[in-house]
Amino acid sequence: MRPADILGIGVLASVWGTNFLLVEEALEGINPIQIVLIRLMLGAAALVLLARARRTALPRGGAVWLKLAGMGLLGQAVPWLLFAWGQQEVTGALAGVYTGLTPLMTVPVAWLLLRERPTAAEVGAAVIGFAGLAVVLAPWSGGERAPLGGQLLCLAGATCYALAYSYAGRLMRTLTDGKLSLAAAQALAASAIMLPAGSGQLAHPVRLTWLIALCLALLGAGTAVAFLVNYWLIARVGPVRASLAFYLIPVVAVVAGLAARGERLNPNEALGSALILAALAALYVWERTREARPAPVPEPAETR
Repeated sequence: MRPADILGIGVLASVWGTNFLLVEEALEGINPIQIVLIRLMLGAAALVLLARARRTALPRGGAVWLKLAGMGLLGQAVPWLLFAWGQQEVTGALAGVYTGLTPLMTVPVAWLLLRERPTAAEVGAAVIGFAGLAVVLAPWSGGERAPLGGQLLCLAGATCYALAYSYAGRLMRTLTDGKLSLAAAQALAASAIMLPAGSGQLAHPVRLTWLIALCLALLGAGTAVAFLVNYWLIARVGPVRASLAFYLIPVVAVVAGLAARGERLNPNEALGSALILAALAALYVWERTREARPAPVPEPAETR
């Protein structure tokens, strides 16, 4: 990969990984639904303005917008809300670890919903990753672990991401619009659904400090930046290499939580996180190997 590609991966991992810290800070003054609504609307506004500046038309047709609304809810609004609820009980560092489970959870999701049979390598990585999840949850440790309710909410958020990626794989085969157009429409559609659904929460009192306002602005800007950098990377280096940023999210989230808030993983969380990262590394190496493997050359037909 070129230096620009490595820089793009670093930017993407940094944006996604620090989002948990920003949400944790914002929760000091506003509630989870308010955070998600503001994040969605700011991100949608940034993407629409960029689309207008580049004279990119939004998709047409109710069916397309309906599909994108489902993708926006499943891949953005709902998991963001679940993670924000979970972070009322668990640290941003631990929430970032749960996001790292997403590539591993796509293995059973794709098998159950899309009937895509996993390979032995995928099954092995998923088994190691879920063993790490069991160690992180540590139901045997009593009061020494983070609250189980908050952890289960984060796990549900990661499951939503896995469902969204499986759905996106099928959806992208049927849509011909440009990536910026689809991203802007997806954010707009999700905002249009979430705004009336959560409008009652907007009237709730808030404690808005300059730090919370900055975190909300960064969350909105990060949403737009992450979309654009992700699509740019996929176009340059392909989806497998671009996905390296996703595997780095737990590392960035843990480092950000430690540096900004002094958060530390307890021993079982650290051990479970190590198992999850090992499974992610094994899965990534296997995907790179499969990507680099030359396609079989068909044997020439016999002549008589």
